[in-house]
Amino acid sequence: MNPRNCRMDTEWQLLESLADANRSIFTQMTRLNDEFRFIMQESPAWVGKKSDCRTETKHALRYVYPRYYPSLPLEGYFVRPILHINVDPLTGFVCLWKNYRPAQTIVDAILITRAIMAGKAANWDPAHRMQQDAVMNPLPMPSLILSADCHPLLPQRSSRRRLVSEIPDHTSQERNFAFPDIE
Repeated sequence: MNPRNCRMDTEWQLLESLADANRSIFTQMTRLNDEFRFIMQESPAWVGKKSDCRTETKHALRYVYPRYYPSLPLEGYFVRPILHINVDPLTGFVCLWKNYRPAQTIVDAILITRAIMAGKAANWDPAHRMQQDAVMNPLPMPSLILSADCHPLLPQRSSRRRLVSEIPDHTSQERNFAFPDIE
């Protein structure tokens, strides 16, 4: 098995672990040859047109793994695009990575996606702006439970290093991790 396929197997296991810890949020998970698809519920984001926007809490997502993954980053897509400056209104492509590192996983991608959905993360660089006047009012996003085997590469907010025994049931909340800054 080539390194890309081994890594994709690991990514699928991470996604399954995350979904098991958050059964009410992740549904209809499907693994295809080069992508993972699922429905994310209980996750608000702005949808519609600027003049007629509303929030919806159920979103179909696709994460596509390019041929040279992990050297190239995985790509995220909303099947139905949301209103956000970093989401293409036609394709649903979401610009996830400001500074991608090959060690980042599907868990990092999902945490960044949810921060984007909630309006807590944005890349204001003109090259990454796909919607010029998208709504950016923050939305409350329920935290995910992250089991010990699916911790993201995103840094923990606490400057003190935690011992595993300090985390109840070897889980932590999504809010314990830093997200990309809104500039």
